[in-house]
Amino acid sequence: MSSEPTPSRRPIAALRVSTVALIGVVAAVAVPAAAASVVLSGSLDSQQKQQDLSQADRVTRVVIVDQDSSVRITGNAALFGVTGHATVNWHAFGSSATNAKVVQQYADGVLTLTKDCARTDCHADIDIQVPPTVSVLVTTSNAGVSVSNVSGGVELHDANASITAKQLGAGDAWMETSNAPISATFAGGPKNIFAHTSNAPISITTDGRTTYYDKLQTSNADTHPDNSNQDRRSDNEIDAQTSNAPITVK
Repeated sequence: MSSEPTPSRRPIAALRVSTVALIGVVAAVAVPAAAASVVLSGSLDSQQKQQDLSQADRVTRVVIVDQDSSVRITGNAALFGVTGHATVNWHAFGSSATNAKVVQQYADGVLTLTKDCARTDCHADIDIQVPPTVSVLVTTSNAGVSVSNVSGGVELHDANASITAKQLGAGDAWMETSNAPISATFAGGPKNIFAHTSNAPISITTDGRTTYYDKLQTSNADTHPDNSNQDRRSDNEIDAQTSNAPITVK
């Protein structure tokens, strides 16, 4: 059998021209884009300020709704209202008048704190002192929450950051986060203690007097119901749930 030589193929002129043209277009687009990137990166400034937070009128409830901001609330028996501060961090371009801040709203004994980033990215570290009898609602993410010496009910929602509660009173306690630990100690005896997280431990220390039905659930770890005041017939309940980490109740 005879074989014929493979015929040679001539380059297609149109294809050569299109390829060259395409390279030119890419270069033309890339250069201005790179230049713009340099300009923008060179004009981005980090800003920070301390902002006073206060409310002279009687406060019975504190509500903080935010994300990417840490929260610290401490009960102080000498207070009638609220006092404290926020450390606010944000980004601004050049001499922009952007001015991020924490907004305070007060009505009927309820102080609400929210964040105004003024069309940029920002976060605030909020640290306030409150009357110990207040109830507390906090919703945030990616930053820790700490509440201490408060006897009213607490409802703490977080994500990817820890929740720490110390010397809480008899108000119901609801604590929920993810991928971070929950630690709570009680000076009073709430009817309900709820603590849910994931991939992190839970530690709860009761007042040692109030009886509880311990409803503890975890995976790939142990539960340690070491509280001597546990009673399956009790109407009071500790509901604690996590994964890949232990749960301890004392």
